[in-house]
Amino acid sequence: MTTKPINLDVYGQIESAHTLASAFYTDPSILEAEKARIFRRTWQLVGTLNTACGESEEAGKQNARRRTIADPESFFTVDVMGEPVVIVCDKQGTLRAFSNVCRHRAGPIAQGSGCKNVLRCGYHGWTYTLDGRLIGTPDVEGVEFFDRSTMGMVPLRLETWEQLIFVNFDRNAEPLSAYLGKIPEQARGFRFEGLESVERRDYIIDCNWKIYVDNYLEGYHIPIAHPGLMREIDYARYRTDTYRYYSQQFAPIRAMKPDDAVERERVYAPGTGLQEAFYFWIFPNLMLNIYPDNLSTNLIVPLAHDKTLTIFEWFFHDAQSEQIRERIKRAVAFSDEVQQEDIELCRSVQRGLNSSTYDRGRYSVKRENGVHHFHMLLSEFLSKA
Repeated sequence: MTTKPINLDVYGQIESAHTLASAFYTDPSILEAEKARIFRRTWQLVGTLNTACGESEEAGKQNARRRTIADPESFFTVDVMGEPVVIVCDKQGTLRAFSNVCRHRAGPIAQGSGCKNVLRCGYHGWTYTLDGRLIGTPDVEGVEFFDRSTMGMVPLRLETWEQLIFVNFDRNAEPLSAYLGKIPEQARGFRFEGLESVERRDYIIDCNWKIYVDNYLEGYHIPIAHPGLMREIDYARYRTDTYRYYSQQFAPIRAMKPDDAVERERVYAPGTGLQEAFYFWIFPNLMLNIYPDNLSTNLIVPLAHDKTLTIFEWFFHDAQSEQIRERIKRAVAFSDEVQQEDIELCRSVQRGLNSSTYDRGRYSVKRENGVHHFHMLLSEFLSKA
């Protein structure tokens, strides 16, 4: 990986700026720099805290992939951009994050998830407490200058917001609150308490991860590509506000017309509770979609320079009631409809970026300020060695 600063050549004034050159989406070497300079220096969502599991059929199938801490002396493991990580909760309820790499010969300290009061490496049996201390080292007699106190699990930074758990590999990074900014205040109309995780779906898309983020950050394509979503929102009032490390898209729920009840059943009928859909994007790869009656998270994980995993997870209240289960079914189906439309768009854009006829374009000042903001943050982080 190059150690030289990377210049994305993005002008600060959107009116005069050009979009990213196609090479930044098609060059495999760029992703290695992004892993080191962006993903390992920012807060990464790794799981949830104290969320119950809903009763949907799909939820039951996905339990093994869910990353949740619900009880003391429990743990789960997760991969963060190629880095093995274990999240633990000790007997007192303290949450911690560690590198899931044994200090002996790099075996896995923990695998999967479960409830344990100690963690035992699956390679040679070295044992660690849930606060990271090394306490068991079979057959190390005769090793000189061996000090267990210096060989504990390597700690990582961990912070939470509501039920979401984040980790950061950079000890010098700003706290999570700096990345969230005013999101806790802006989302205060939504009730996070009591949310239940009801379903998770993984989508693998043949595109660069930045293409997917670009697409999420603008509503410019909604009238063309998302007819169903267009019926739900008041597009004329759709706007994007940018902040230091995040942006917020405002999508007011469209007012009900007299013939709507006859024509079709609205997915988000106005009348009670939160009357807007809030779309928060947190740099670099997390989307929080807050609707009147549910929350979904969308985590974007680069697999290769031209392949991306998007992890959707949905959260509802009272997920076991028959009425809510029907709402879950409809909301997930609607979300999947929009996602399938976006998948084809992103694949097409990746093909276009590989064309010899295209290099870079221009931004819509009115509709693509969120994309420009993202590109400016990319430029900021990649310019640092």
